Amino acid sequence: MDSYNSFLSHFQISTEEFIDWGLNSIIFPEISTIDKAWEDLKNRIINNGKVYIRGYGRDAHGTELYKGFYTYALNNQNVTKDPTNNTIPRKLIAQATGIKNNQDIFNYQVAHIFGHTKNVFMFEAPWNICYIPKLFDPFTGHESKGEISATFRNRFITMAYKRHIQYIDDYNRIISKLSLNEKITEFTDMLYSNSDYSLEEVERFKADCIVELSALQCVE
Repeated sequence: MDSYNSFLSHFQISTEEFIDWGLNSIIFPEISTIDKAWEDLKNRIINNGKVYIRGYGRDAHGTELYKGFYTYALNNQNVTKDPTNNTIPRKLIAQATGIKNNQDIFNYQVAHIFGHTKNVFMFEAPWNICYIPKLFDPFTGHESKGEISATFRNRFITMAYKRHIQYIDDYNRIISKLSLNEKITEFTDMLYSNSDYSLEEVERFKADCIVELSALQCVE
Protein backbone atom coordinates (compact mmCIF):
# COMPACT_ATOMS: atom_id res chain seq x y z
CA MET A 1 0.00 0.00 0.00
CA ASP A 2 1.24 3.48 -0.92
CA SER A 3 -0.09 6.16 1.44
CA TYR A 4 0.11 8.79 -1.30
CA ASN A 5 -2.12 6.72 -3.55
CA SER A 6 -4.53 6.14 -0.67
CA PHE A 7 -4.64 9.85 0.10
CA LEU A 8 -5.31 10.84 -3.51
CA SER A 9 -7.94 8.15 -3.92
CA HIS A 10 -9.73 9.16 -0.72
CA PHE A 11 -9.98 12.80 -1.81
CA GLN A 12 -10.59 11.91 -5.44
CA ILE A 13 -7.55 13.73 -6.76
CA SER A 14 -5.87 12.33 -9.84
CA THR A 15 -2.13 11.71 -9.76
CA GLU A 16 -1.68 14.07 -12.72
CA GLU A 17 -3.53 16.88 -10.94
CA PHE A 18 -1.49 16.35 -7.79
CA ILE A 19 1.84 16.44 -9.62
CA ASP A 20 0.83 19.39 -11.80
CA TRP A 21 -0.15 21.41 -8.74
CA GLY A 22 3.17 20.67 -7.08
CA LEU A 23 5.22 21.63 -10.13
CA ASN A 24 3.23 24.83 -10.68
CA SER A 25 3.76 25.82 -7.04
CA ILE A 26 7.57 25.76 -7.24
CA ILE A 27 9.18 29.21 -7.14
CA PHE A 28 12.34 29.67 -9.22
CA PRO A 29 14.53 32.78 -9.40
CA GLU A 30 13.79 34.91 -12.44
CA ILE A 31 16.24 34.32 -15.28
CA SER A 32 17.13 38.02 -15.22
CA THR A 33 18.46 37.67 -11.66
CA ILE A 34 20.39 34.47 -12.34
CA ASP A 35 22.89 35.94 -14.82
CA LYS A 36 24.52 38.40 -12.42
CA ALA A 37 24.58 36.02 -9.46
CA TRP A 38 26.09 33.20 -11.55
CA GLU A 39 28.83 35.45 -12.94
CA ASP A 40 29.59 36.73 -9.44
CA LEU A 41 29.89 33.18 -8.10
CA LYS A 42 32.25 32.10 -10.89
CA ASN A 43 34.43 35.15 -10.34
CA ARG A 44 34.68 34.50 -6.61
CA ILE A 45 35.65 30.88 -7.16
CA ILE A 46 38.36 31.59 -9.72
CA ASN A 47 39.74 34.68 -7.95
CA ASN A 48 40.10 33.20 -4.45
CA GLY A 49 36.95 34.87 -3.15
CA LYS A 50 34.84 33.53 -0.31
CA VAL A 51 32.48 30.77 -1.38
CA TYR A 52 30.40 28.26 0.55
CA ILE A 53 29.70 24.55 0.53
CA ARG A 54 27.67 22.20 2.72
CA GLY A 55 29.52 20.23 5.40
CA TYR A 56 30.79 16.77 4.51
CA GLY A 57 30.79 13.66 6.65
CA ARG A 58 29.75 13.00 10.21
CA ASP A 59 29.78 16.26 12.18
CA ALA A 60 31.22 17.84 8.98
CA HIS A 61 34.56 16.26 9.90
CA GLY A 62 35.43 15.61 6.26
CA THR A 63 34.78 19.17 5.07
CA GLU A 64 38.51 19.92 5.33
CA LEU A 65 39.09 17.39 2.56
CA TYR A 66 36.97 19.43 0.17
CA LYS A 67 38.59 22.66 1.30
CA GLY A 68 42.02 21.16 0.72
CA PHE A 69 40.99 19.92 -2.69
CA TYR A 70 39.70 23.34 -3.77
CA THR A 71 42.96 24.93 -2.61
CA TYR A 72 44.85 22.39 -4.73
CA ALA A 73 42.61 22.35 -7.81
CA LEU A 74 41.31 25.92 -7.97
CA ASN A 75 43.84 27.82 -5.86
CA ASN A 76 40.95 29.00 -3.69
CA GLN A 77 41.76 29.13 0.01
CA ASN A 78 38.47 30.75 1.01
CA VAL A 79 36.01 27.88 0.70
CA THR A 80 33.84 27.95 3.83
CA LYS A 81 31.29 25.59 5.34
CA ASP A 82 27.81 27.10 5.45
CA PRO A 83 27.04 27.78 9.15
CA THR A 84 23.81 25.74 9.11
CA ASN A 85 24.22 23.98 5.74
CA ASN A 86 21.38 26.13 4.38
CA THR A 87 21.94 29.72 5.54
CA ILE A 88 23.49 31.00 2.31
CA PRO A 89 20.96 29.34 -0.06
CA ARG A 90 18.11 30.84 2.00
CA LYS A 91 19.63 34.30 1.63
CA LEU A 92 20.29 33.80 -2.09
CA ILE A 93 16.78 32.64 -2.99
CA ALA A 94 15.24 35.48 -0.99
CA GLN A 95 17.41 38.00 -2.85
CA ALA A 96 16.83 36.39 -6.24
CA THR A 97 13.03 36.19 -5.91
CA GLY A 98 12.24 39.08 -3.57
CA ILE A 99 10.28 36.55 -1.51
CA LYS A 100 11.11 35.64 2.09
CA ASN A 101 10.17 32.27 3.48
CA ASN A 102 7.98 32.40 6.62
CA GLN A 103 7.24 36.02 5.88
CA ASP A 104 5.84 36.23 2.33
CA ILE A 105 5.27 32.50 1.90
CA PHE A 106 4.78 29.69 4.40
CA ASN A 107 5.39 25.94 4.45
CA TYR A 108 7.94 26.17 1.66
CA GLN A 109 11.40 24.62 1.70
CA VAL A 110 14.60 25.85 0.07
CA ALA A 111 15.81 23.00 -2.15
CA HIS A 112 18.90 22.29 -4.22
CA ILE A 113 17.42 21.04 -7.48
CA PHE A 114 20.35 18.95 -8.68
CA GLY A 115 22.07 18.42 -5.33
CA HIS A 116 25.90 18.58 -5.52
CA THR A 117 26.03 20.68 -2.34
CA LYS A 118 29.76 20.11 -1.70
CA ASN A 119 30.46 21.51 -5.17
CA VAL A 120 31.55 25.16 -5.03
CA PHE A 121 29.97 25.85 -8.40
CA MET A 122 26.58 24.44 -7.40
CA PHE A 123 25.94 25.10 -3.70
CA GLU A 124 25.41 28.81 -4.37
CA ALA A 125 24.37 28.50 -8.02
CA PRO A 126 21.09 30.46 -8.38
CA TRP A 127 19.92 28.02 -11.05
CA ASN A 128 20.29 25.15 -8.56
CA ILE A 129 18.03 26.66 -5.87
CA CYS A 130 14.27 27.04 -5.60
CA TYR A 131 11.39 27.24 -3.16
CA ILE A 132 9.30 24.08 -3.12
CA PRO A 133 6.16 23.34 -1.06
CA LYS A 134 7.11 21.23 1.97
CA LEU A 135 4.45 18.74 0.91
CA PHE A 136 6.58 17.93 -2.17
CA ASP A 137 10.08 18.43 -0.82
CA PRO A 138 10.48 14.72 0.13
CA PHE A 139 9.86 13.85 -3.52
CA THR A 140 13.01 15.68 -4.60
CA GLY A 141 15.34 13.43 -2.61
CA HIS A 142 15.39 9.88 -1.35
CA GLU A 143 12.98 10.26 1.57
CA SER A 144 9.98 9.19 -0.47
CA LYS A 145 9.62 6.08 -2.63
CA GLY A 146 7.05 4.79 -5.08
CA GLU A 147 5.70 5.63 -8.51
CA ILE A 148 4.25 9.05 -7.64
CA SER A 149 7.52 10.17 -6.08
CA ALA A 150 9.56 8.97 -9.04
CA THR A 151 7.22 10.64 -11.55
CA PHE A 152 7.27 13.95 -9.70
CA ARG A 153 11.04 13.87 -9.26
CA ASN A 154 11.65 13.14 -12.95
CA ARG A 155 9.30 15.87 -14.14
CA PHE A 156 10.76 18.35 -11.65
CA ILE A 157 14.34 17.72 -12.74
CA THR A 158 13.38 17.80 -16.42
CA MET A 159 11.52 21.09 -16.01
CA ALA A 160 14.42 22.69 -14.13
CA TYR A 161 16.99 21.35 -16.59
CA LYS A 162 15.19 22.81 -19.59
CA ARG A 163 14.60 26.10 -17.80
CA HIS A 164 18.27 26.50 -16.90
CA ILE A 165 19.93 24.76 -19.83
CA GLN A 166 22.20 27.72 -20.70
CA TYR A 167 23.68 27.77 -17.19
CA ILE A 168 24.03 24.01 -17.02
CA ASP A 169 25.87 24.02 -20.35
CA ASP A 170 28.16 26.74 -19.00
CA TYR A 171 28.78 24.75 -15.82
CA ASN A 172 29.56 21.60 -17.81
CA ARG A 173 32.05 23.52 -19.96
CA ILE A 174 33.80 24.82 -16.85
CA ILE A 175 34.00 21.36 -15.27
CA SER A 176 35.47 19.92 -18.47
CA LYS A 177 37.97 22.74 -18.94
CA LEU A 178 39.28 22.45 -15.38
CA SER A 179 39.95 18.68 -15.73
CA LEU A 180 38.73 18.16 -12.18
CA ASN A 181 38.64 14.35 -12.36
CA GLU A 182 42.38 14.30 -13.01
CA LYS A 183 42.95 16.72 -10.14
CA ILE A 184 40.81 14.61 -7.80
CA THR A 185 43.06 11.65 -8.56
CA GLU A 186 46.22 13.71 -8.04
CA PHE A 187 44.94 15.15 -4.77
CA THR A 188 43.80 11.84 -3.32
CA ASP A 189 47.06 10.16 -4.37
CA MET A 190 48.84 12.68 -2.14
CA LEU A 191 46.43 11.94 0.71
CA TYR A 192 47.16 8.21 0.52
CA SER A 193 50.80 8.80 1.37
CA ASN A 194 50.69 11.92 3.52
CA SER A 195 47.59 12.60 5.61
CA ASP A 196 45.88 11.76 8.88
CA TYR A 197 42.95 10.21 7.02
CA SER A 198 42.54 6.46 6.74
CA LEU A 199 42.62 4.63 3.42
CA GLU A 200 38.87 4.04 3.72
CA GLU A 201 38.20 7.74 4.34
CA VAL A 202 40.28 8.81 1.36
CA GLU A 203 38.66 6.28 -0.96
CA ARG A 204 35.18 7.32 0.16
CA PHE A 205 36.06 10.98 -0.34
CA LYS A 206 37.44 10.31 -3.81
CA ALA A 207 34.27 8.49 -4.89
CA ASP A 208 32.02 11.19 -3.41
CA CYS A 209 34.11 14.01 -4.86
CA ILE A 210 33.92 12.55 -8.36
CA VAL A 211 30.13 12.50 -8.11
CA GLU A 212 29.91 15.97 -6.57
CA LEU A 213 32.05 17.55 -9.29
CA SER A 214 30.57 15.68 -12.23
CA ALA A 215 28.84 17.26 -15.21
CA LEU A 216 25.05 17.32 -15.30
CA GLN A 217 23.59 14.91 -17.80
CA CYS A 218 20.94 15.86 -20.33
CA VAL A 219 17.40 15.09 -19.21
CA GLU A 220 14.74 14.19 -21.74
